Amino acid sequence: MAKLSEQDFRKELSSEELQPLYLIYGEEKYLVKKYTERLVKKAVGKKSSDFDTAVFGGDLSLDEMYSAVQSLPVFSDRKCILVKDYEVNSLSDGDLKELEKLFSDISEQSVLIFTMPTLKPDEKKKSDGKGGSKFSKFASLAAKYGTVLELAALGDIAVEKQVIAWAEKNGNKLSSINASKIVYAVGTDLNALKNETDKLCAYAGDREITEQMIELLCPKNTETRIYALAGCISKKDYKGSFRQLEMLFEKNERPEIILSVLSSAFVDMYRMRAAAEAGKTVSQVASDFKYGRRDFVLKNAAADVAGYSTETLRRILDVILDADIRLKSTSVDHRVILETMIAKVLLIVKEGSSA
Repeated sequence: MAKLSEQDFRKELSSEELQPLYLIYGEEKYLVKKYTERLVKKAVGKKSSDFDTAVFGGDLSLDEMYSAVQSLPVFSDRKCILVKDYEVNSLSDGDLKELEKLFSDISEQSVLIFTMPTLKPDEKKKSDGKGGSKFSKFASLAAKYGTVLELAALGDIAVEKQVIAWAEKNGNKLSSINASKIVYAVGTDLNALKNETDKLCAYAGDREITEQMIELLCPKNTETRIYALAGCISKKDYKGSFRQLEMLFEKNERPEIILSVLSSAFVDMYRMRAAAEAGKTVSQVASDFKYGRRDFVLKNAAADVAGYSTETLRRILDVILDADIRLKSTSVDHRVILETMIAKVLLIVKEGSSA
């Protein structure tokens, strides 16, 4: 039992046998959802019943989990227990020991699947001096007793090929140049790209997808682009950060708007860092600050904040505030102010991750 590549995981899915335990996570959320769905179908069949598929949220207790993995299937050969966005960071060392016992004693007729369709756990982040983060320990246990699949974000070329493949599956021709234009307009999130590609295919009918169609239908979502900039900063992706900023300038987005939304992204992270320290959940923070249907930004922030300390986030917010003051009070080129701010923030992130 081990950590598999995507290719090897596909081979395992095509085999007759399944492992008793799976962990599927990573940056590429579309693929996390895709392989989770395929695994569930493999475990209980396409026409599974509620009796043989149990779906739980991230706050599942150990007692509930143990009861689920020991119960027998009713109408299928296996029972599938699916746990979404399991709150690994809330586990104690004692909980991890209990989990190991549970993993070693899963019923032969059960398949326990941990999937992270929203959370982006940082497997490498050190949380103490005892061997790494809680998630890395959890992932090691999962690899010991089952199969682990990490789905890293695809590169630009791979993303464009995926968009072309979706279009061809729908019977539409799409050139690589126009595929890159779709990625440019929408960003690299595969969930968003799949929705936009399907929309373009429906509009095109049996015709080729053209540049004019892309200009007409693909959204120019400023907020999405700026949150993508915050995401690049979180990953310490220097080229990606400045590329996102350049794209915003090319779209003639107002510097004040860029700064305002970027500030909101880091405020979201700061709130989730404070919430983690206070033992608060995403839903509690969303309720306290009245996020409403925008609670998804807090879920993303909860994942991104894993790489930040409270002090690092405070320093970043100070830099953003200083840039805001300069935008409103000086005649310095606004582009220079924003580029300088991004450089300072990236330096703070680098210093914080090496501390």
